[in-house]
Amino acid sequence: MILYMLIATSLLNLIFSDMEFPQNGDVTSVTRASRKLKGNGYDPTGVDLEDYRHRIDPVPSSKASIKPGPIEHGTPLNPYIPKPPSPPNHPKSDNGST
Repeated sequence: MILYMLIATSLLNLIFSDMEFPQNGDVTSVTRASRKLKGNGYDPTGVDLEDYRHRIDPVPSSKASIKPGPIEHGTPLNPYIPKPPSPPNHPKSDNGST
């Protein structure tokens, strides 16, 4: 039994040895520290507005494109449009006279 507890304790120590626990006790923000990474490579001077622009700006091929105009609040985007009723059926006459 003691041997089992020693093995379990050493395994838990190996699993949680590279975990960083916050001081405020929030368990959801536990992070793992990686030993392989030396830095995240973030360089704030290398950010440019050209990084956010697309080189090819496609033209919308749909008729339902966004058109400028006032915003109409309270109107649905796809309103319900009922189909027109079918024409009434005429009663058939047996002898051809009305």
